[in-house]
Amino acid sequence: MMKITFLGTAAATAMPLPFCDCMVCKMSRKLKGKNIRKRSSVAINNDLLIDLGPDSAIACIEYDINLSKIKYILQTHAHSDHFDAGHLVTRHLDYASENIKSITLVSSPDTMKALNRKIQNEDSKVDIFNEECQRELAVSLNIISHKEAIILGDYKISAFESLHDVSEQSLIYLIENKGKTILYGTDLLEISEEVYSLLKGHFIDIMILDQTYGAGYNAGGHLDAEQVIEIINRMKEMNIINENSQIFATHISHEGNSIHEVMEEVASQNFYNVAYDGCIIEI
Repeated sequence: MMKITFLGTAAATAMPLPFCDCMVCKMSRKLKGKNIRKRSSVAINNDLLIDLGPDSAIACIEYDINLSKIKYILQTHAHSDHFDAGHLVTRHLDYASENIKSITLVSSPDTMKALNRKIQNEDSKVDIFNEECQRELAVSLNIISHKEAIILGDYKISAFESLHDVSEQSLIYLIENKGKTILYGTDLLEISEEVYSLLKGHFIDIMILDQTYGAGYNAGGHLDAEQVIEIINRMKEMNIINENSQIFATHISHEGNSIHEVMEEVASQNFYNVAYDGCIIEI
């Protein structure tokens, strides 16, 4: 069995936005519950984390994920809503953390460089490319590029271009474990024809897609609701997913979207779901 816990489901800032008074943000403050969203991150099987974001530490406490047990961190890219250097720096001896267990940090080459720049802005003594620092942080690096695959324990991790931030070689990940497959596709500009061809032959049990924008609205860099539906239909035509696959939208902003209940109603008519903070999927 695989277990996926959504630690956060918001886009660049938490939802509602701190200073926004649009109808979606106003209603979210009023209704609370599933409308309150931390920034996007997920935990898989309590030992794999995707994106060590600014809200991930407090979310793990809230949803009973022990970060000290995490063995692997897959980083999609280094943008501030997906990576908080301060969390990683606390593993350094200077912070007196005890019983630190080793973790493997996975990203593309250029994302790893961007992560290191942010870490050094946080603490100039720390350089994750330095072997001594790696020992002090109990961190090993695993560089992965578009079209490559690696084995981490019981996981097979395949990486594909997201085209969200080409300068950082941002990635989406296909994660295979115990006979089940998850595609984690947040911060996704589009699925390229090359990636569709690479996914052909796989069967995806759970597909998690970026839905930063609602239908009829797209400010760039991310998917909107109409594109999510197009991807679902294309994946079905290619037999990459079927009616047994579970599909979830995440990375939600207020731009063109609505409150959770309305979004979920629309999504259900198009054979997918809208994730919320604390949502758990088991397959």
